[in-house]
Amino acid sequence: MGLLDGAWGYLSGPMEYVADHGVEWRRKFTRLVYENNLDLALIDPTDKPGGQDIKMGEDKDTQVELQSTGQFKKLQKYVNRYRRLDLRFTDHADFLVVVVDPRVPQWGTSNEVYTGEDQHKPAFFICEGGLYNLPRWLFDVIENITEDDPEKALNESNVYLTVEDVIAELVALDSGEKPLSEEWVLVRREVERRAEINKRRFSKA
Repeated sequence: MGLLDGAWGYLSGPMEYVADHGVEWRRKFTRLVYENNLDLALIDPTDKPGGQDIKMGEDKDTQVELQSTGQFKKLQKYVNRYRRLDLRFTDHADFLVVVVDPRVPQWGTSNEVYTGEDQHKPAFFICEGGLYNLPRWLFDVIENITEDDPEKALNESNVYLTVEDVIAELVALDSGEKPLSEEWVLVRREVERRAEINKRRFSKA
């Protein structure tokens, strides 16, 4: 049994201004989680859990049409629904995996990152170029850097270069090779366990 068994992760990152709508890296991350036998539940905003009526946000063409034809009222209602869902998913997650691309606007990602920061959730930032390329505002959001040496600082921070680097970190945390920080509060897992105990305890024979 891994230390992170049952933990929920939210996959945050740019969607609106990237060609694949942010699908490719999220599918890759999900595949690698299962290939590495990590017992994690992942929330992917490009493939939202639930019925077809909840799969909002990934229909880029609809939003472009509404905006370009001046259907602003409809667009506002559309965005209101999927923004609410994505922030709700951020609330539910035990940790965040965040792709940062300084080349494109990331309004939704920023909203999710600051929501997670307010709740003191563990976060894993993926940024090409690492700390050398990270938007400077985020230096006050990432974990505290204590090392003066740039390479040591990169190794101790929660900023990673690739999806594979984050997977390796999660494997190390899950196995106990690296200790879990106080930010890891797996409330949902404990509530589910308690619910199962109470179910067996109070169910009629």
